[in-house]
Amino acid sequence: MPAGPHAVADTAKGGVPFILSELPSWLQDGLLLLIIFAFFSCGTSVQGASARLAFSYARDGAVPGAGWIARVNKRFKTPVNALLVGAGVTILFILLVFPSPTKDVKIGFITYPANVNALVALVSFGVSGIYLSFLMTVIGSMVARSRGWIAEGQFRLGRWAWPVSIAGAVYLALMLVNVVAPTGLTSPRAYFNLDWITLLVMFVITAVGALYFFIARPDRGVRRHLHDTAEPIGAERG
Repeated sequence: MPAGPHAVADTAKGGVPFILSELPSWLQDGLLLLIIFAFFSCGTSVQGASARLAFSYARDGAVPGAGWIARVNKRFKTPVNALLVGAGVTILFILLVFPSPTKDVKIGFITYPANVNALVALVSFGVSGIYLSFLMTVIGSMVARSRGWIAEGQFRLGRWAWPVSIAGAVYLALMLVNVVAPTGLTSPRAYFNLDWITLLVMFVITAVGALYFFIARPDRGVRRHLHDTAEPIGAERG
């Protein structure tokens, strides 16, 4: 936040809801504390979720260093290494706040805008990445269902599975395009896509993931873990 007597009002101009500047100062401070707590809460929850995801993938041998990441502490019975990876990656990404070009950087037909630090580009990808990850999950479920897979667990959609999956895929695809479609740096939506930057980040991550997939073939190990033996129903194949 900027210094000075109009700190909240100046912050509101930068994206914080304008209603803050219209409230009494004591209520402004209270709401800002709630916003800070919400950021901290969301950050720690995402970090915990990423650690659980890393552990589950490592347990199935689907990521580099799987044996180390999947190791469980004998005393605390927790995946300490997966938690350390989640914390370490978070700290490394925080360092992206420092690189900030003072002038536009040309990368072929792509322009990285001046005075925009690298962390903003990461956040922009994070917004689109949410829609991309859920879209891939829905598409994956549709492909599996077309091959005869039946969902495990007590809650199943039954005959509504296909309509719900199709509606979800259409919505997620439209939202993904809405977020990542290059609109130019002068567009109000440029903060989400930074013109072509977000698409470039997505392409790089996809290329690295595809390279690892075809070299290491982690899918061969995952096949042994398609069904949890603790689940009483089981996935059936046609």
